[in-house]
Amino acid sequence: MNIYRYLYYKLYCIWLKKKDESENASINAVITLTFLLYVNFFSIPLILLAIYKKDFINLPEINLNVGALITIIMVGIGLLNYLLLARKKQHIKIVEEFIIESEEKRKKGMVYVLLYLIISFGIPLYVFLFTSP
Repeated sequence: MNIYRYLYYKLYCIWLKKKDESENASINAVITLTFLLYVNFFSIPLILLAIYKKDFINLPEINLNVGALITIIMVGIGLLNYLLLARKKQHIKIVEEFIIESEEKRKKGMVYVLLYLIISFGIPLYVFLFTSP
């Protein structure tokens, strides 16, 4: 849970630096984290596809019902993230928890977060662009 909160804290700090988005930084961090979790969840079958060169999960065709289910899942994860991280100024407690980190830890933390972002987006891109079915 601490890594989850730390990732939220770093995303919150990134959004806080944007001049036009600073008042919405907590919500933007929740949305970003939700999207990253969604991408990571759907990367699991992609990794298996890239390694073993065959589908392990038969994905249904995208129709209205599947699209609605995906939307409900994303909104549910987003709502859960909001309840755990941003509701009733929860993000202030998280900021206070991590604001006292040293400069060295702050730099290491930012490197880890950037690596997480690169890997999160890199896996699906790699599978889609460089593997053949």
